[in-house]
Amino acid sequence: MLCFPVSLLALDLLETSVPAPILNAFKVRHSAPKMCIKNSEDYIAKLNAFDKKSDAIPYQIQSLSKNITFSTQLLALCNAQIEQYQQAYQLLSQLLSKQSFSIEQLRTLNLLASEIPERDRPEFNNQLLIKILTTSLRKIESSELNKYPDFKTKLLLSISKLSLENDQLRNANITLEAAKESLEKNQNIQLTAWMDYYYGLYYAKINQQQLAVANLFTANKTADKYNYTKLSGEAKKSIADLYQQKYLFNRAIDFASQRVELYMGTENSIKQVDSLMQLAILKGKKKNTNEALIYLFNALELIQDKKDNILLAQVFLELGRVYSDQVTSKTDQKHRLLAQKYLQNARYHFTRLKDVRHQIESLLLLARLNLINEDPALAILQLEKTLRLASDRYPELSVRAFEMLASSYEITGNHQQAIVHFKNFHALQNRIKEHLFTLQQLQISEQLHLIERTQQKRYLEIENKDLKNENTRFTLISYSSITLLIITILSLFYIFIYNRKLRESEHTLQQQISIHPRTKLPSQQAKGKGFHYVYNEIPLYYALVNIPFLEHLNELSGATAGKKLEKKLGQHLSAAFAQNSDIFQVRDNQILFITEQQNYQQAQFFAQKIELCFLQFTEQHNLPNTITTGIVAFPFLNNVSRAINPTRMLNLTSLALFGANQLRDTYQGSNWVELYAIDNLQPAFFDGDLWILGQKAIQKGIVKINSNYQSHHFHWPEIDS
Repeated sequence: MLCFPVSLLALDLLETSVPAPILNAFKVRHSAPKMCIKNSEDYIAKLNAFDKKSDAIPYQIQSLSKNITFSTQLLALCNAQIEQYQQAYQLLSQLLSKQSFSIEQLRTLNLLASEIPERDRPEFNNQLLIKILTTSLRKIESSELNKYPDFKTKLLLSISKLSLENDQLRNANITLEAAKESLEKNQNIQLTAWMDYYYGLYYAKINQQQLAVANLFTANKTADKYNYTKLSGEAKKSIADLYQQKYLFNRAIDFASQRVELYMGTENSIKQVDSLMQLAILKGKKKNTNEALIYLFNALELIQDKKDNILLAQVFLELGRVYSDQVTSKTDQKHRLLAQKYLQNARYHFTRLKDVRHQIESLLLLARLNLINEDPALAILQLEKTLRLASDRYPELSVRAFEMLASSYEITGNHQQAIVHFKNFHALQNRIKEHLFTLQQLQISEQLHLIERTQQKRYLEIENKDLKNENTRFTLISYSSITLLIITILSLFYIFIYNRKLRESEHTLQQQISIHPRTKLPSQQAKGKGFHYVYNEIPLYYALVNIPFLEHLNELSGATAGKKLEKKLGQHLSAAFAQNSDIFQVRDNQILFITEQQNYQQAQFFAQKIELCFLQFTEQHNLPNTITTGIVAFPFLNNVSRAINPTRMLNLTSLALFGANQLRDTYQGSNWVELYAIDNLQPAFFDGDLWILGQKAIQKGIVKINSNYQSHHFHWPEIDS
């Protein structure tokens, strides 16, 4: 029969192979347990039919037996996912009666411990399973099963779970430490996440809330990341419970809502109901009664056809509790009748399913309603029945019953019975306090043990570190001379090579940023270049030239030829203006020319020289010859030479270029515009954005325009707006 090995995701059924016919059932054991149950039952029926054939050969019989065992374990697991614990327990008990010490038997025991609550496995209480699993772990060490480290770790985690349920905190911590040590040697993501989860429960038990939350958060994060449905649901539930205990209801509701969303993405209606109930209870704690009822009725709709499921009774109980909490006086008949209706339904189902604890809770709530309705006689009957059911098993419920009985008898005037039950109430309350005190002492003892163990671990780590340091020191002394010499030589060589590479890299980088990559002209932003002139009382012209053909050079000549033409343009301009001007590339299609005014009597002549230079180049290479030039004199304010620095001058040259571009659009051909300020203009006017202030100055007439079309009416963005 074709089988597939179980992946690391299958921690509940480790170290086995999945028969091909139930592979899909195995994959959906958590998300669609009902489908898993049906497929497993069908497969077991086929195997049993095949087993009755008399012509099966021995190796087929052995394989058949293993497949039946695995299928039965899978069936039990899927029943446990929908809380059909009795069916799961019967299946696993039948397997145990036929099994000897083997991996199959240990897997069965592990399923009993991890999947079925103690109340639903009467022959295997927690203490007995702890003893059996601990003994099995010792046997594994001396058997061929020792080759399965992950399975040993899973058994350790199951022992930790059982120990936590029994408040055996020291044993839980010891097994968790053993699991942690095992996982350090054989890493397994999902087992590590489950270990974090149980560590969170352990820290919660010893009242170390921060450590508990941190570990549960880690488990939840890993579960969400790797889609571990079961662990994700359990972690979110535990985090919500932890926040609820601390009255942090908003945080608790957040994680309870995440749990609802998780299970709504599966076909597990039982888990959906359970998560909705948890969320409803938290909403009720926050006095959001309407929301609580909505979630409970949604849960009821999902489970109302499952008459044998205890969750149906629990939904009735919570509905009754919500309505009961709203009843504060005899006049509130509507809520009282609704509460009684649902509580009576809950009590009926709990009685039929023999769930004594919840039967007692429903009776206590009914008695409270009868007391409010001034019917102490009926309340007394219900409370007396509660005490008979509780016996000594549920002291926290019995103490409520005694208190209510005392009040009931006091209302009826039977003060003698009221005093008797009031004394019983105080006596039982004191016993509960003693038990809580014992648990607190256990918590404190475990906290002290944790602190002591942490200190011992830290001491051993320090001691180990000191020994390592001592050993290292002696080793260094032994080889110091040779090692130091080699290190020194290598260090010097490395420093030399590294510095040389740094210098080369810096030089290359400076070259790259100091010139335009295509024209090879100096960049306006290049460090150490002459753009930032130190003004030496020699007036200058700043001419910003826009070259339209550079924008479309690749389309006009092709990428390769375009690159070569730009380089030739840079060489042509450098040669033409080498003696009396500096050239800087401002943008890909804009070049800045700076020259002393003494070289040209007027700005017009400077613009014409630039235009002629470009005309020669464009005619030579058959390119469009239109350019526009914006010119500004520096200093711009002749009475305050240093009021506007060279960098800010770019705003004014850009403004002049804006005007020149308007001329090009109107008259075609090459054009130029010069902006110049009137004499004795106050520098304070230009304290700000020169692009905007320059336009305002043009509007006011304190900055004049000179161009090759003097009559043209210019439009400026700031003025027009």
